[in-house]
Amino acid sequence: MAVDPKSTTQVAAGGKAPPVCPCCGGTRFGPGPGGRMSRRGRPPTCLQCGSLERHRAGRQLIDTIRDRAAFKEFSLLDFGDIRVVAGGWFRSIETSAFGSPGAIDPQAIDRPDGSYGFIICYHVLTRVPDHRKALGELTRILSPDGLLVLAYPSPATRAETTDWGAPDPKQHGSYRILGRDFEPELSVCTAGAHVLAVKAVDPVTADDDLVYIVTKDFRWVRRILATKVEVRLLD
Repeated sequence: MAVDPKSTTQVAAGGKAPPVCPCCGGTRFGPGPGGRMSRRGRPPTCLQCGSLERHRAGRQLIDTIRDRAAFKEFSLLDFGDIRVVAGGWFRSIETSAFGSPGAIDPQAIDRPDGSYGFIICYHVLTRVPDHRKALGELTRILSPDGLLVLAYPSPATRAETTDWGAPDPKQHGSYRILGRDFEPELSVCTAGAHVLAVKAVDPVTADDDLVYIVTKDFRWVRRILATKVEVRLLD
């Protein structure tokens, strides 16, 4: 793949069709935050929906494990500012873009236990003061048969967590960057649930990253383990 510097659109070599964003169907891509490119030197931002590598990799994973009948019974809680999944998949949708006025505080979620069958939490754990408490709250409101999808940049390439204890404007207001060394705490903070670390691939840049799935229902664990994705069961 080559990059057209004039349009910042990804251009396929040999006249092949350009890659397609699985979140919105877009085919034009530009540089990421700060002008960055993907690890393979490709433009990572979908110019139609704003998705990045982790959003599209997560969508690819969700497409792989989706159970249409089960999803249709789920209420969705989406903390992301990018729509990763299709709204029509679920019985109901509640969106709470992190940091927006009136958004739900992930550290103190005013909802009953087991309220949601599907929860999407992207790039949130790095941006709250107490990410461990947030994990406990997310697990509490997850239904006994539901799925929680967690993603943050970029545990596949970062071994160690760096926590500077305060929001850093130079890091988009984040308190920390989480590495793979946080995985044991994922299991502790989501007590009573199973945690899977799944290697998911972005179909646009071909970069991979880790997406974490939390579920209280071992049937989902079996379903994920039965796919061809690379997965580790952490609990």
